[in-house]
Amino acid sequence: MKLELKLAIIGAISKIAIFLVFLVVLEQLFGTIATHETDNDLGKMKDKTLAIVNRIGIRSFLKEEQDSAYASYNMLKEEYISLNLTSGVTPGKPVFSTVMREIEGEEFNYRILTYDFQIDNQTYRLEIGRNIQFISGFRQAIQRISIGTIILVLIMTILLDIWINKKMLKPLNQVIIPKLRTTTNPESFVYSEIKTTTTDFAYLNNVINGLMRKVSTSLTTQKKFIANVSHELMTPVSVIQSKLENFATSPQLPQKLSPAVIDIQYQINRLQQIIKALLLISRIENDQFPKKETFTVFELIEEISSDIEDRVAIKNLSFENQVDRRFRIMDINKSLIQIMMFNLVSNAIKYNRDGGYVRITSNLSNQGLTVAVSDSGIGIKADQVPFIFDRFKRIRPEVTEGFGLGLSIVKAIADYHHLATEVASVEGEGSVFKVIFPLIYVKES
Repeated sequence: MKLELKLAIIGAISKIAIFLVFLVVLEQLFGTIATHETDNDLGKMKDKTLAIVNRIGIRSFLKEEQDSAYASYNMLKEEYISLNLTSGVTPGKPVFSTVMREIEGEEFNYRILTYDFQIDNQTYRLEIGRNIQFISGFRQAIQRISIGTIILVLIMTILLDIWINKKMLKPLNQVIIPKLRTTTNPESFVYSEIKTTTTDFAYLNNVINGLMRKVSTSLTTQKKFIANVSHELMTPVSVIQSKLENFATSPQLPQKLSPAVIDIQYQINRLQQIIKALLLISRIENDQFPKKETFTVFELIEEISSDIEDRVAIKNLSFENQVDRRFRIMDINKSLIQIMMFNLVSNAIKYNRDGGYVRITSNLSNQGLTVAVSDSGIGIKADQVPFIFDRFKRIRPEVTEGFGLGLSIVKAIADYHHLATEVASVEGEGSVFKVIFPLIYVKES
């Protein structure tokens, strides 16, 4: 997940949490405010009622029904007022309460002001009530407006956060990450500065540039060392081999020394092959091969099959070239691809069983053209699969043939052409090595 999206999600979650807390507080606040305003209104109604009573007299109210009580409700039962003659009560301050009252067979919840007062040495109780249902309706309307406003503000702030995060992380997303993603080796890395006011990004870019320079210098030194050492070794090894050949054919060579000389020649030949392999890898890593050739993989496998006929026959193997003839590979080095495929086929033969098979197939997909080399051999242990492309790493140490560089060469050639490699193997059943040519290299005939 991208950093800017993470920041936006974290910001949104925090805002939603604050919003929910605020909503709970708002609910309590609206309830308190609504009750307070209702109490104020009831107090004003009490003052107006007492002013009327003082002006026209208490009997003007009581005579309508009976001398001791008066009550009045509006049509919708929103409010009511009652005046009763009472006794044994001391006049005091207004008292507010919330009480359920039954009116004409219906129950209503009222906020009630109760006030006891005296006129002509008689105590009266004044009650003024307001239906809470209408108070709640008003409160809910205010709440809906507030919640809608908060949600709108929340959405706007989240969108604003996403935009701000995108602007702030622009140097990271458009400069630093693309540089790392497009870099296939330190030599192709772009050592550019970034325009940003964020010192952390500038520092990160400078650290990456410095690290890549160190890696590039180290790899260049290593490549030069391998190339120089391999090149310098070729001359003395060739001289030794030449002298040994002369010595082996000399009539003066004692018969008992012949096996030792033959063994030395064999080891010198192995040493030459190792040096040539290291030189090849060094040349590949130093980009010394052109990529301008076009060919079909089917024809290339056919050429390889003619070179390994004897080895296939010795093990009585079935060799099948099932590569699709239609697809051509463009802008690539044929010699290197031939070496790569030869090494894969050679390993499939080397680690196979007598009477088994070696099968080369192809498949075109969105990934590209996949060429697979399958065998019915001894397979590879699961814990060894991650290391099979390491230099001087043999799949089977007990097999003395080879130098452990074949798959290293395969990997170097694949990386040089930006080809993907995959390996699937089951010990005792066989292996499948896949090379995937991207679609930019593939053309249908």
